[in-house]
This record gives sequence, structure tokens and C-alpha cells, in this order.
Amino acid sequence: MDRDKLRTVVEGIPAGSWMSYADVCVAAGGFADEARSVNQRLIQLEVAGAHRVLRADGRVAPTALGDPERARALLEEEGVAFDERDRASQDARLRLAEEAPV
Repeated sequence: MDRDKLRTVVEGIPAGSWMSYADVCVAAGGFADEARSVNQRLIQLEVAGAHRVLRADGRVAPTALGDPERARALLEEEGVAFDERDRASQDARLRLAEEAPV
């Protein structure tokens, strides 16, 4: 997966929206099974908007950016609603067909 494409995809997620790790991988030219490594790449690259990348079910990963509570707080500040199971609204999810071209 290309790091510049990864940065472009993640920085292109609008405030109040989110994408899954797998969708970000595919949009950045990688494969969905690379999703496990995306969090570390986002930390290393210090990508703006990285808090908008979540698990496919909408939950903030336990290791998200090294500070999952902060990632969730940033999403909530942007208006992303979470349900009683701590899942972000699927209405705020961007899917591959919707993301900006890279």
C-alpha cells in the first residue's frame, strides 16, 4: 500500500464521517487484509484525520492511534453518534464507492 495514497485517502475523509481500516487499505491501493497494519502506519505518518478510521462495525479499535478515548472524543466533537454498543453510526460511514478519488 502506497503511503502517499494512504495519507490522501485518510486526509480526504470529511469531518463527521468515517471509513473502515479495510476500505482505507483498498482505496490506498492495498488489500483489505492489510488492515491490521494501518493503525501503526497512521501513527508513524501522523496523518491528519486518522481518528476517522474505525473497525468495520464502527467501533474504535482498542489501540486506535495509541489513544482510543481521544479518537472517539474527536469523532464525537465532529458529530459522529455512537450507539449503546459503542459503534459509530453507519450513516456516517464512507464506503469505497463514495470516497474521493486518489
